[in-house]
Amino acid sequence: MATSVRLIRRYVWLIDTIRRAGNITLEEINQKWKENRTLRFDKEDDLPERTFHRHRQAIADIFGIDILCNRYNGNAYYIENDEALKEPSFTSWMFNGLAIDNQLMDNKEINDRILFEETPGGMEYMPVVIQALSEKRRLLITYNSISHGNYTDKKIEPYFIKERLRRWYIVGRAEGHEDVEVFAFDRIEQLSLLSENFEFDADIDPKTYFNEVVGILLDDEYDCERVVVRLYGKQAEYVNLLPLHKSQKTVSRGKNYIDFEYMLRPEWEFIHEVLRLGYEAEVLSPAWVREELKWQAQEIVKRYDEQK
Repeated sequence: MATSVRLIRRYVWLIDTIRRAGNITLEEINQKWKENRTLRFDKEDDLPERTFHRHRQAIADIFGIDILCNRYNGNAYYIENDEALKEPSFTSWMFNGLAIDNQLMDNKEINDRILFEETPGGMEYMPVVIQALSEKRRLLITYNSISHGNYTDKKIEPYFIKERLRRWYIVGRAEGHEDVEVFAFDRIEQLSLLSENFEFDADIDPKTYFNEVVGILLDDEYDCERVVVRLYGKQAEYVNLLPLHKSQKTVSRGKNYIDFEYMLRPEWEFIHEVLRLGYEAEVLSPAWVREELKWQAQEIVKRYDEQK
């Protein structure tokens, strides 16, 4: 294993060990370190104090995680800003992935017992896109447009990156277009970094840009409005634990149902999220969304009837 990669993995192991313990001394860290079979350098038994403090500094620089020492609790170390690893971010996504991978490296016998879903391609472009964001440089992409059915070259200004259902997207503006568009990584055939610079659109806040939708479709033809959905049976409890949208609120409960309120644009993705819940979901309002779901349900029945 390359030294630089092993160092990153050591940092992740150290964060994970301290986070799990809550409070832990260097001596206790070293006891756990001796049990690790894959991350120690040759002939390295303990994690020297000097090395430990270098690791602490590197962890602060790379992950933004502060490991502090409580002098009043036996010189026990703890993570001051543990919330940084819980909030949805690229850092927490990368850290949690590496923490799991570290465990699998040290327990290869369970590798076949942890199954992952296949993800679409295009992730090899991620480093270039991040560089483009960092340096505010335009990208040239050859893109497979499903609506047009062919590959076209597009010069784009990338504003931010978004993940949705295991797929990653570039959100930006193509040259000559006023509207912001969404480009899926897995539909990019080629991508190159240009020398041309741009400025981020000050009116676009990545953290709130998609607040009014459940996914990545932001159609101005739809207004943000109050939508009430009734969920029956087990689906009600499932959605109560895993909300369809961040605006979800419980407005009433019955013997076998829960009514949820949403403030959003009821676009295509929201409609299909409700359809995905099957017969246990019913839109109560607004009337036009209820009628849309009714029409789609009737069309589904027609397709099944036609195959008889």
